[in-house]
Amino acid sequence: MNKPDFFNKYYKLAIISVTIIFLIFVFFNYNQKIDEENFFLTKSLNRLQSEVNVILNTYEIAADAVFYNVINRNEIKSLIYNSWHFENRRDNFRSLLEFKMKPIYQDLQNYHVRQLHFHFKDGTSFLRMHRPNTYGDNLFGVRESIEYVNTQKKKFVGFEEGRIFNGYRYIYPLEYNNQHIGSVEFSLSFAAVTELLKNNFGGAKAFIIKSDIVEETVFEEEQKNYRTFSILNNYSYDQEIYNRLSSSANELTLKNIKDINLEKKEEIIRKAASEESFIVSTRANSNYYTASFINVQGIDGQHKAYLISYQEDDSLTFINRNFLDTIIISILFLIMTIILLTLIFSNNNKLRFLAHNDQLTEVSNRHHLTAVLEKEYERKTRYNSTFSFIIFDIDHFKSINDNYGHNTGDEILKEMSDLIKKNIRQNDYFGRWGGEEFVIIAAEIDLNSAYQLAEKLRKEIEENNFIENENITASFGVAEIGTAENIDDLIKRADDALYRAKRNGRNRVEVDS
Repeated sequence: MNKPDFFNKYYKLAIISVTIIFLIFVFFNYNQKIDEENFFLTKSLNRLQSEVNVILNTYEIAADAVFYNVINRNEIKSLIYNSWHFENRRDNFRSLLEFKMKPIYQDLQNYHVRQLHFHFKDGTSFLRMHRPNTYGDNLFGVRESIEYVNTQKKKFVGFEEGRIFNGYRYIYPLEYNNQHIGSVEFSLSFAAVTELLKNNFGGAKAFIIKSDIVEETVFEEEQKNYRTFSILNNYSYDQEIYNRLSSSANELTLKNIKDINLEKKEEIIRKAASEESFIVSTRANSNYYTASFINVQGIDGQHKAYLISYQEDDSLTFINRNFLDTIIISILFLIMTIILLTLIFSNNNKLRFLAHNDQLTEVSNRHHLTAVLEKEYERKTRYNSTFSFIIFDIDHFKSINDNYGHNTGDEILKEMSDLIKKNIRQNDYFGRWGGEEFVIIAAEIDLNSAYQLAEKLRKEIEENNFIENENITASFGVAEIGTAENIDDLIKRADDALYRAKRNGRNRVEVDS
């Protein structure tokens, strides 16, 4: 015996009330979890920035020591001074300077200093210890830091892309006999920064730089040292650092890193557009990971690159496990209620489906089609639109049932229904009118278009192999709603057209205009 309607209403109201309380509880706990996550993410980002600053500041102290104790001596500076004034002997002075600097440069390389570079006061490259045979190019207009040091005669510390390598630069003005003669540059590669961060603080590190900076600044033959960052197409990986991501020594594999990037792609793109430091987090294989993007600025204070740190984050794992434990009991409390509610709605949906659909073919039944006709008619009256009514039935269907049995006839009805559904528009309504008769309510199309649709369906039916060695066909009647016509008249005109199709030989389309 069915429950009274009023009982069902109160029952649903009770379930909704309990669910709302549960959702409110989850909502507040979720917000608390988000606040805790944001706190730890911000703390993690700030910690990484501090770690980077410690490394860069430590190298600045070392660069100062090398400059003031080794390079800023008259023995070295005189070579640059004489090279400037005696151009015909410049190669000799360059070779001598290279010879004197080679031991210290080799020591610097052991401590990750990638470049030791001397420049004349006009910005011309005099000696690159990392590329001794590449010199003579003027760096003003290409390297703002070199121009700044040689025009302002002040030390520069900061990031800048170079003609060969990018790096964190420590550039010092050189003075000899009270005259400014040029500058010397130490460059710490970001490969070194990332390696030091990884060795001291764990995780995996990467470095990406704006691609347009690479294209505008780096020698063309050196641009092979970069590869496009797939998530941010306007950035490029430092190839040396990227290769290290594949190393088995990393806590995170290259696949882990690619999965994090893909999972958070949209968020990374959105946040990177601000050109500020940011951090994203994601969950993979029951663990939580963060990707911290540290903004690297150039001499002009503008964003140039990102230092990226990928880390497994135990704090996020702890926070989320606590949140999960908090709501499990509440979920268990709701399970039986949700099951019951699901059963109720499932039964209602089944009844609704049976009320609107034909049990055999599962397309709309006559009751539902009649309701659709009334809605289309109301829309036509209100908006002065149009629609057409197509009715068709299977030719000689009784003979098919007699010769092949009713089961075969039922299979044909179902197969034909599937065939029609595949060949009508999404906004057309199709259903079984009764027996072997079917109807299509074609919204927003006139008689000519409806005829073309019917003719297309007729051919599809004729060409379909329903039964081996048996040609199954159908006859169609088509009518468009008239200006002052009611639904019954429309149906009768389409029905009359169908009977004309039968009389005129079947397997054809007739219209009633």
